[in-house]
Amino acid sequence: MESKSLTKNVPVLKFQNNVYSKVDKLSFLFFLIVFGMHFNLNAQLEKKVDSMQQIINMAKNDSIRATEQLTLAEMIIYQDPQKAKTYIDSAETIYKTKTYERGLANLYAVKANYSYTQSNYDDAMKYLDKSGNEFMKVGDTILGLTIKSNIIITMKALSKPQDSIERIINEIEPLILKHKDTALMATMLEHKSDIALERGHRNISLSKMLEAIELREQFNDSLYLPQTYYKTGVLYLEMFDYESGISQLDIGIEISDVIGQNNMKAQLLRMKGIGLMELKRYDDAKQNFEEALQISKMINLRRNTAKTLIQMAELETRQDHITKAKSYLEDYNKLDDDLKRGGAHYDYNLTQGQLNLKINQPKAALVNFNYCLKDAEAINSFRDISWSKLYKSRALKQLGRFNEAYNELQESSDAKDSLNSYLRTSLAEEQKIIYETNRKEKEIALQKSEIELLKEQEKVAHTRQLLLIIGIVSLLLLAGLLLYGLRQKIKRNKAEREKLDASLEFKEKELTTHALHLAHKNEVLLDLKSQLKELKSGPENSRNYQKVINTINLDINNDGNWEQFRTYFEDVHKDFNSKVMKTYPDVSTNDLRLMALLKMNLSSKEIANILNISAEGVKKARYRLRKKLQLTTEDSLQELVIEL
Repeated sequence: MESKSLTKNVPVLKFQNNVYSKVDKLSFLFFLIVFGMHFNLNAQLEKKVDSMQQIINMAKNDSIRATEQLTLAEMIIYQDPQKAKTYIDSAETIYKTKTYERGLANLYAVKANYSYTQSNYDDAMKYLDKSGNEFMKVGDTILGLTIKSNIIITMKALSKPQDSIERIINEIEPLILKHKDTALMATMLEHKSDIALERGHRNISLSKMLEAIELREQFNDSLYLPQTYYKTGVLYLEMFDYESGISQLDIGIEISDVIGQNNMKAQLLRMKGIGLMELKRYDDAKQNFEEALQISKMINLRRNTAKTLIQMAELETRQDHITKAKSYLEDYNKLDDDLKRGGAHYDYNLTQGQLNLKINQPKAALVNFNYCLKDAEAINSFRDISWSKLYKSRALKQLGRFNEAYNELQESSDAKDSLNSYLRTSLAEEQKIIYETNRKEKEIALQKSEIELLKEQEKVAHTRQLLLIIGIVSLLLLAGLLLYGLRQKIKRNKAEREKLDASLEFKEKELTTHALHLAHKNEVLLDLKSQLKELKSGPENSRNYQKVINTINLDINNDGNWEQFRTYFEDVHKDFNSKVMKTYPDVSTNDLRLMALLKMNLSSKEIANILNISAEGVKKARYRLRKKLQLTTEDSLQELVIEL
């Protein structure tokens, strides 16, 4: 049987039925960044749903309740769309009475996703636009741009003109580049790849997809990587490079497994099955189709279920397994009517028609192929027209209507020629685009080189200027250091001179004190000499002797002498007494005398002689003084007094 199920392998004039229309639009991938990807329908999901339902029931804050309802709706939107809508409506009721702009933006995003899953693309596009604008309004530019980029997906689902899609890309791409969001940059590359493919520029399309993969892998964008590998793999299949296509699809399957992205995995498995079928590895193809069908049914991926059933029927038809092929087509017919349209139903009729030919029912086959021809002519697809007429000619041949069969075969050939002509034109346009792109890239590279050269020259000039400034600053710093050093030297000399002057003054005062002390001492000794002479000659020795003793004692205890001593002491040790009294107000006059003698660093014996007390008395006086000064046994009284 001729190959036709690889989404028809060749481009079409308008491309509505090309490979990307074969991707399940429900999951391509309308992942709303607001809530992340949805979960698998399993015990874990059910547990999560129950837990969130409890949170919703217990929530007293309306905003929290609405947010949780939207999150829950997003989780179950594929498994139970109607229940999801109930949560969406409940959240919308809250937001009608509560002013919460970000919540409103989330609401529009989830409503868009719901509309998308229900194939209500016009509503999805409307809500996407509202959601993106709301997120931009609250300052979440990246999320707003992400939502707006999903408008492009919806426009493709609505078969909007490529020029309209390009306008959206040109509108948001500068903002994406400004914010350097690599995920969105990769998404824009994918959209540009789609546009290039729509125009028949496969090489350009493939190069854009490979750039997108490089960006997503570089920044570990695993969420969208399976989808990117899907598109790249399918492109290789379209170019008949089945091995490379399967290799890309395998990578996507592996990543989908790791991150639990089952809806994308189901589509990757289906496309891998197609590639294996084209390589005639039928057992491997069947295994991939069966797994794709199992996952699609489990998560209610209806459109992928429909397409997988058709391709499994084709696989069995190729191997002449008529009963199995019929069974798969019957399962397809049991699906909802909304799935039996567009590219999927074209493939169904083409496969059913071939099966009817095999079981020798050409009339039924003719009905199938007429449907295919009508569908192909409606979208002006040379490729589909060619296939439809080719199989129609075979049905007519089985019916014995040879002239009609010949005419259909001839028209099939004409359609194929038209297709080839279109492909040649597309290839010429692509080469022109590639040439112009390369020329512009060279011009840009040259401009960048010139800019880099100017930057280097500016950098050299800036470096020279910087070195000059550094030199001037260094000279100024050196001059400043020299001036500072000179000033410090002058200060040191002045301080040393003042120190010498103070030392000289101190020595002069010490000398004066010593002279006064000697004078006083000589005076006392002369007086003693005179009195002793009288004592020696007089009859009343006892009385005179006592008089001498009293005179000596009087001299010893003369407070005037201490006042004179204090005056000289204060001249040498300025403010010592006042500082002591301020710091230690409990200190007595005798304590001050002791501290003054300690300040002069006299020995205990000298202090005892001056104070006219015993050495033991000096110890007791020191002990009492230590208590007043609150010194511990480890503290030194002598050091404390000297430092005052």
